[in-house]
Amino acid sequence: MNPLHCQNITCPRPSWNGRSQREVTDFSESFAAGTTTAFQSLEESDAGVLLSILGMIEPPDSGQICVLGESVLEMKPADATRFRDRAFGYLFTHPHLLPSFTVAENIAMPFLRLFGNTIDAARERVAEALDFVELDVSCANLSMGDLDEAAHWRVAFARSIAHQPKILVAVSPPALFLLPLARRYARQTGAAVLWNAGAADVRRLCERVLTPDCRMTSIPAS
Repeated sequence: MNPLHCQNITCPRPSWNGRSQREVTDFSESFAAGTTTAFQSLEESDAGVLLSILGMIEPPDSGQICVLGESVLEMKPADATRFRDRAFGYLFTHPHLLPSFTVAENIAMPFLRLFGNTIDAARERVAEALDFVELDVSCANLSMGDLDEAAHWRVAFARSIAHQPKILVAVSPPALFLLPLARRYARQTGAAVLWNAGAADVRRLCERVLTPDCRMTSIPAS
């Protein structure tokens, strides 16, 4: 079973620069376990709109999305939110870490919110995530201000996988050096990774590259 499958997704949305609109038109695709798929586009919003739909951040106007065997567009909103938070991990254009939290608190927060496990369980998961992103566990109690930008991105990646999601989605292009980590996460855990590569050439860093431009059309702003 593929972790994610969509069929005939159609959805007009304002572009993120506010100057035009983008329309996803009849997009169908399957994303296999253990693979990394990059979405390449000269316009970041082209892939961003599509990935926000595939990542259950916003719904399409029509079509079907199946996540881990569940038809998610038929779920009640509260059920869909709970399901999404467990199934997906996310990366965005910025790390979006809380500066008043330590490294460990930033990583553990979504894990504790989702599962309500003990502090010991969260501490173990934090250590595993830090090891995966190649940060020493000794940095767990540091404040975010003690780390450089590259380390911030590694912490953000650790947070995105702390709950061991089956699908990892980079909705808007994050730091490109994280893509090899994402591919390794997919291969080691059997997750599906969907990565917004923007205009970057990432053909050697993932199993396949889609160009959503060819399946999306610009429509005039009203």
